[in-house]
Amino acid sequence: MEEYHKRCFDQIEGVVSENKALTSEVDRVRLDAEKEAKERAAQEERMLDLTWWLADKDHEKKSKAGYWR
Repeated sequence: MEEYHKRCFDQIEGVVSENKALTSEVDRVRLDAEKEAKERAAQEERMLDLTWWLADKDHEKKSKAGYWR
């Protein structure tokens, strides 16, 4: 019976250790995903700003050429 208890305890320790390692990996992946999402949002914002800037430039160009009245 003593050997059985030791085997069970060893298995439990292994499972707990693996669980801790997996939790750390999940936390790391979650942080990476959050960082990438923030970077993507910032890039989309820059693209929107550039789109508005280009539209304004196009409007100015057409206004100077007499296309807009």
